Amino acid sequence: GQIAPHLLNELLVTPKEQPQFRPTSLLLPLWLIAALALAGPSWRREPAPFAEDQAGLVLVVKMTPSMLTDDLQPTRLERIRHKMHDLLQLRPGGRTALIAYSGSVHLVMPFTDDAELIEQMLESLDPSVMPSEGDALGDALRLASQRIADSDAPASILIAADGIESGQVNALQQWRERYITKVQMLVPVADDTTFTAVGIDEAAEVLNASTIRLTPDESDVVHINRVAMSAIVTTAADEGTRWRDDGYFLVPILLLGIAFWSRRGWSVSS
Repeated sequence: GQIAPHLLNELLVTPKEQPQFRPTSLLLPLWLIAALALAGPSWRREPAPFAEDQAGLVLVVKMTPSMLTDDLQPTRLERIRHKMHDLLQLRPGGRTALIAYSGSVHLVMPFTDDAELIEQMLESLDPSVMPSEGDALGDALRLASQRIADSDAPASILIAADGIESGQVNALQQWRERYITKVQMLVPVADDTTFTAVGIDEAAEVLNASTIRLTPDESDVVHINRVAMSAIVTTAADEGTRWRDDGYFLVPILLLGIAFWSRRGWSVSS
């Protein structure tokens, strides 16, 4: 009442009427969102860090005279060797084991991250060094499962075979009832050979295994490697996975709220 009305408005620091929406109105919601984001809300799982480097692969290679057939040049076995080289190149540092089988089963190399050593051992293998002819795939899978259990790490199995005898079906069924390990089958046969004719389809159905025909390019091994890595989730359960931190999705909301402070005249004290 001591200042003329026409001067009073010019002298006031704080207007009589305050806007309803002020910067301070955003502080509490932004603090709550920031606290929630930092808490790391999670509702889905993902492979743990370095899980792919730890995932193992057991190569189970058939070593019988049929693998020396030259319908694939130079031979089916030689093409498998080339494919294993390409596959190992896609898995630098990956753990790999090698098992050879015919009428008997032999652990050629336990799990190792030395790809060159696996290749050298595979090069030295030949059907002539096997003690007996036949098809003991069921025993080979049991040996592979034992090595996986001993390694205490997730792993999958790759079978490289040009055919599977029907007499192995019961053994394969028994193995599958006991183990959930992911199985793939790489089949080195000519294009005019059907998987049904060589027993691959029947065995794959029993094993719930994916099958892929050997290809001239690298598409087969690329597919095999991708499936082997995805097998971590199904074989390792909680050991190979972790809860994914999805708090990052709240960051854009925080940035949008903070952006209001770039407007002229906005401050917490205003």
